[in-house]
Amino acid sequence: MGKTSREAAAEPQPSAPLGLRHRRTPTPSAYALGYRSHAASRLGLTPSACALGYFLAPLRGYNCSTMRIRKFFVISLLFLSGPAVLLLFSQLNGNLAPLRQVRDRFPVFADVAVDPESNIVAVTDENLFSLRTYDRDLATNDVADPRTVVTGNRTRVDFVCGVALDPVHKEIYTVNNDTAADMLVFKYDASGNVPASRTLRPAPVSTWGVAVDLKNDEVGVTVQQVNKVLIYRRLAEGEEKPLRVIQGPDTALADPHGIFIDAENNEIFVANHDSYHLAETSQEESTDVQGQLARGIATISVPQERFQPRASSGKFVEPSITVFSRTAQNNASPVRVVRGPKTELSLPMKVFVDTVHNEIFVANSGSNSILVFSRTASGDVAPIRKIEGAATKLKKPVGLFVDVKNDEVWATSPEEHSAVVFRARRAGRHACTGHWESRRHCVRSDARADSRAELSGQPANRDIRQVGEWKCSTN
Repeated sequence: MGKTSREAAAEPQPSAPLGLRHRRTPTPSAYALGYRSHAASRLGLTPSACALGYFLAPLRGYNCSTMRIRKFFVISLLFLSGPAVLLLFSQLNGNLAPLRQVRDRFPVFADVAVDPESNIVAVTDENLFSLRTYDRDLATNDVADPRTVVTGNRTRVDFVCGVALDPVHKEIYTVNNDTAADMLVFKYDASGNVPASRTLRPAPVSTWGVAVDLKNDEVGVTVQQVNKVLIYRRLAEGEEKPLRVIQGPDTALADPHGIFIDAENNEIFVANHDSYHLAETSQEESTDVQGQLARGIATISVPQERFQPRASSGKFVEPSITVFSRTAQNNASPVRVVRGPKTELSLPMKVFVDTVHNEIFVANSGSNSILVFSRTASGDVAPIRKIEGAATKLKKPVGLFVDVKNDEVWATSPEEHSAVVFRARRAGRHACTGHWESRRHCVRSDARADSRAELSGQPANRDIRQVGEWKCSTN
C-alpha cells in the first residue's frame, strides 16, 4: 500500500551528496583568504579588502539565495578593489604617479634645483636660452607662471645645462654647455636681460654639471669633452685657475655629466656616460676658437699650417658613478665605482646624494627611470629601489634634486617640457638589512604580528616604518 504524502514527509530523508548540500564546510583556502584579508585590514589596507575577507571567511550555513547575494557582493567588491590593488602594487614597485608637475610647452627643462626655505625651484632651459624660477609648490597642467626669467644677450645664457642653488647667499649657479662654457652666477631676484653677478670661464666648451660646497666655500664643475672635474673657490670669476683638477686615465672619468659634492662625508660623486678618450692639452687649445666665437671675441684668420689628424684613442666603457675624495686631484683613482649590468645604469645624467638617509639618486636617462643606491654602494650592485613606469611620466630624465625637508624628489624630462615631483621615500619598499645606530621601532612584515616592537641589533628582512624621530639606517 502506498504511503501518504504526510507519512513520506515524516520519514527521515537520506543525506544529499556533499556537492548538493546547501550547507558547506569551509575549505582551508577559504579560511586562509578570509584570514589574510582580515589581517590586511588590521595592517591598514583598503576597506574593500577588509570587506572581502568578511564575505569569504565564513562560507558555511547559508542557503542558495544567500550565497547568490554574497556572490554578487564578492564580484562587485572585486571590481571595486581592483584599481586600488593595482595602484598599491604599482606604488610598491616604483611606478609612481607624480605628486605634481611644473610644465610649459616651450621651454626645455634640463636641470633642476630647489631651495625649500625660500620656496623656489630653479630650472635651466636649453630651448629659449633662459634660466627660470618657479614657486616650489606650483602645479600646472600646461603653461607654468614663473617667478623670474633670466634671458637675453646681456645674460650670456645659451645652452644652459647644470644648475645649483646657494640658499645662504641667495645665488643661482648655472653652466653653458655646447657653446661658451661659462659658469654664470645670478641673484635669486634677477630677471630679464641682466648681466650675471659673476662669470667664470672653466673651459672652452662642454661644461655640464655644477655643484656648490658651502661648507668649504668651493664650487665644482664637470667638462665632458676632456673628462675633467674642476674645483674652484666659490667666488672665483674670470680666468681664475682652479684649486684642484681631477683628470687622467686612472680617474675612470668618461664623458662626465652630473656632479655632487658631499661635504658631510668629504666625497665627490660624478655620473659618467659610456665614452672615453685620452685627452691632450692641445685638444683643449684647439677648441678655444669655438669658445671665442660663442663669446663674440674671436679674431678670424686663415691658418698657415695644416694640422695632421691624430690617431683616435677613443673607446666605449660602462656607464658609472665614480666617487672621489673631496680633496682628490690630478690622476687620482676613485675610492669607489658603481658600474656593471646589475646597476642598470644607462646614460646617467644628474646624481644627487641624500646625506640624511645615505642614498644616491641617479637620473637614468637611458631607461626613463630614477635609480636609488646606498651611498656607500660599490661595484656591480643592483639599485635598492627605482622610480619607473608609465605612471611616472618620466621620459629620458636629465635633471634631479632631492628636497629632504619636504621629502620630495624632482626630475626633469626635457622632451616632455616638464619637471615632475615624487614622494622621495615612497619609491619601493625598504628592507632593513644594515646596521642599526640605536633602538628602532620596527613593524614586522608578518601579518600575524601587527604590533610595533622595539628592536635592537640586526632584524632580518623586516619592513621598517619611521616612528617619531627614528629612522632605519641602510648602511
